[in-house]
Amino acid sequence: MTTRFAIFLLLLFTGNCLAQSTRDPAFDPPPAGEGKAGKVRWNGSIGLVIINGKVYQQFGLRPDIPFGKWGVGLDLTVRMDADGKIKEDEWDEPADAIEKIYYVRYGQPGDPFHIRIGALDQVTLGYGIVMRRYANTIQYPEIKRVGVYTEGGVGRFGWQGMINSLRELDEPGLLATRWSYETGFKGLTLGATAAADGNQFAGLLDEDDDGVPNRLDRYPDVNDFRRRQDILNLLSPAQIDSLVRWGLMADPRRMPVNYADQTESVFEFGLDAGLPIYAKSPFSLWLYAQAATILDYGYGWAFPGMRFVWGPVELGAEYRHYDKEFVGDYFNFVYELERARLVGDSLYLPKSDGLRDLSPASGYYADALLNISSIGYVYSWYVDMRGTDYENGKTLYGEAGVTPPPMTRFQKIASYYMQPNVREVLKRTTDGTIMGVKLYFAIAQNVSLVYDHRLTYENGEALRTIRLETMVTF
Repeated sequence: MTTRFAIFLLLLFTGNCLAQSTRDPAFDPPPAGEGKAGKVRWNGSIGLVIINGKVYQQFGLRPDIPFGKWGVGLDLTVRMDADGKIKEDEWDEPADAIEKIYYVRYGQPGDPFHIRIGALDQVTLGYGIVMRRYANTIQYPEIKRVGVYTEGGVGRFGWQGMINSLRELDEPGLLATRWSYETGFKGLTLGATAAADGNQFAGLLDEDDDGVPNRLDRYPDVNDFRRRQDILNLLSPAQIDSLVRWGLMADPRRMPVNYADQTESVFEFGLDAGLPIYAKSPFSLWLYAQAATILDYGYGWAFPGMRFVWGPVELGAEYRHYDKEFVGDYFNFVYELERARLVGDSLYLPKSDGLRDLSPASGYYADALLNISSIGYVYSWYVDMRGTDYENGKTLYGEAGVTPPPMTRFQKIASYYMQPNVREVLKRTTDGTIMGVKLYFAIAQNVSLVYDHRLTYENGEALRTIRLETMVTF
């Protein structure tokens, strides 16, 4: 397994993508926009943020520094609790310095060579059956991931590559690549995709890195297993029994399983072909087909597929069929929430475990985008798969952004919602569901009030993050 991952990593950046043409503002924390024409952009902020029910005072300086085709965005934010103590897990080790980089970029998407290191707001490979709109910012600011995204092309060849987090290279974490070749026959383009997650259990939240997820962590600031041993060395069995019986201490002899000793990888490979029927601005129509297989599980395909663009309107639709033990868009927008889940107090299950015993299913995928830059945009996609014993075949994603008229003080309003792999969408909240809203309100020239409210559901719990801050641009 280690050898296969090493080869995969070497190939990652030698391998075109069909990326969405609009950026996703839902998870686009400041700096809002990248510096242009050599001008340095500065954002300063002060305000409150609520992370998992705890209130922090937040002070931030977020410069965007362009030089030539390069650009650097930093997130130099300090958070302090009610006692005036700095949130230490953001500043307590040298590796934290990497997470102060919001991005480093060279070039722009569509250039012969483009690379971005830092926050990845959306990544789509090919026509999306393997990876669709993956975001490593899904848990920002609780978790900051510094990823890598690159794309480019030489002649008829094109590539795309990504890494979800530089901190997870030793696992390794989620890696993906796509190669494409334009054949010269009526514009026919062929593509091949590969994606792999070396350890899905890396998705479990564990702030003190002791092998016990936050939800079960008895001693959040120290290693639970070392504390357990200290207690067993200090107290006799009779003393422990008394303290446990009186409710003064959890039984140290019954500890959660150390998930750090467990590893579960997943590999997926895909092929696709696209043919332009008509491609002259502002109108284009493409037909395509795609197929993928998850190693050691099943396969699926989509045909026929259609993508239609006419000015600000983009529409897509495809018929899909999944064989047993397969699901499309495996690496999706909420993948970091779905990578691993906790069952009870001792069982950790990777996302791939949910593929077992899935029956074959057929259905469709459809998406729609309306993007008018001076007003805003609406984007949504929906999957509906049905089959015998295939109960959770529906996924809904939607987002909208509005730029109000200049006479109002609202500068931007954005909202988003996703519910993956459920029997009925919008009926009840399930693990992986995420929703939120962001409001930008002008107070004075170059001064904005930002309200950001997000809810994520994982392991049966609702995690709420609220950010309220004053942002100054200069």
